[in-house]
Amino acid sequence: DDWAARPPPRCPHPHARRPAAHAHVRARESIGDMAPAEAPVESLAQPDVGAAAAVAPPLAALLAEPAAAAAEGAGGPPKKKVNFLGMSISAREETAKKLLIGAGAVLLLVNGIGIPFVVPRLTARYVGAPYLPMKRNAVDVLFERVLPTWAASRSSQLPGQPLAGLRLLDFGAGDGRVVAAAASRGMRAVGYEVNPWLVLWSRLRTRPALAMAPAPGSGELRWANAWDADFRDVDVLTVYGIPGVMDRCAEKCEAELPPHAVVVSHHFDVPGWERMLVADIEGLKLYDLSRRSQLRRREPVVE
Repeated sequence: DDWAARPPPRCPHPHARRPAAHAHVRARESIGDMAPAEAPVESLAQPDVGAAAAVAPPLAALLAEPAAAAAEGAGGPPKKKVNFLGMSISAREETAKKLLIGAGAVLLLVNGIGIPFVVPRLTARYVGAPYLPMKRNAVDVLFERVLPTWAASRSSQLPGQPLAGLRLLDFGAGDGRVVAAAASRGMRAVGYEVNPWLVLWSRLRTRPALAMAPAPGSGELRWANAWDADFRDVDVLTVYGIPGVMDRCAEKCEAELPPHAVVVSHHFDVPGWERMLVADIEGLKLYDLSRRSQLRRREPVVE
């Protein structure tokens, strides 16, 4: 009866049920707003292949270059050691070939230029003084003082042109400056030189001066041995010789030069011609062969 007299129980409000659970859900929602969203499981398991490929190639290339260089150096042709003039040189075979070819070319060039200067001095047939260009002042003294003074005494010379028409031979022409100066004063000059490089250089150097030489002046530079030259038609012979060479030159001059000829020696004396010396101006010695009757007897030169 008491049970029947009790009022029926009230149904609780739905929102009032499980308060602890609702509080827990609200706490999780507030925390979720503050924390970053969790990545999906699929994105962690399968990364973006396109994005990785866009970044990976440059990085891989940077990392691969040193490795490739090291591999190439390790796998390339081995270096060889070569002893050159007492020095040990380490180089690869291809580099060593290039160096060898370059050194051979330089050696060939040096020999090609130097041999014409050296070989003629080693044989009696071509023996002579080394190449030494005549100073410009000495050339002026020769053609303005030494030779005009001598030529003025010759009655056959033209007034104002004491050297015009005279034949000059330069014994060892060198760079051709004596031949050019003689031609510019109306002389017919010929220079002999055995060095082909000097002949080529002298021809190029003197071409303008020879082209402008007044008549009857002319000049010619020959690649030939002066010891084979013919002195019989020479009026003036210029020579720069050294002791030993001058003895042989004097013998050839005495045998071939005409009586009226003169010899001009630059710096060096002609042995045995002391009585024929008529002028000595600034190292230029003029010998007059018209006085050859005063020569002492010369012993033949033994080669």
